[in-house]
Amino acid sequence: MKARLLLVRTGLEGAAPWMAQVLQDAGLDVTTIAHEGLTHAAPADVVLLRIGDYSPVRTCWDLHKRGHRSVIAVSGTPSSVECIRLLNAGADYYLDAWLPKAELAARVWVVLRFSSWRPPPRPSPTRGEGVIGAAVS
Repeated sequence: MKARLLLVRTGLEGAAPWMAQVLQDAGLDVTTIAHEGLTHAAPADVVLLRIGDYSPVRTCWDLHKRGHRSVIAVSGTPSSVECIRLLNAGADYYLDAWLPKAELAARVWVVLRFSSWRPPPRPSPTRGEGVIGAAVS
């Protein structure tokens, strides 16, 4: 079973399609919706959204109350002040929408691990790569 993510495109119009593709390529089930669609969305393991102009405390509280497990506040122009404000408001994590692909996927997997989901799929080690006691040719 794949982790279910909701990516709210409102406020992230330029980044949302790219983010969705990166996260799908990482093996995650990503649904992209508008902010208005959150009201009727089934609970997800992670909701990624730009909180921006919305009331951060109310937004985070409402999402958790509706059964969404984790809230990741996303910014296209990150700042330390905004990060602190949103984490203090109830976001579980904060990230830049324009992170390198591998870092974006890794950070979302961190949130899934913290929320008691499962670790990301790992490739099987081949001979001599990461296997304790493996003979090196």
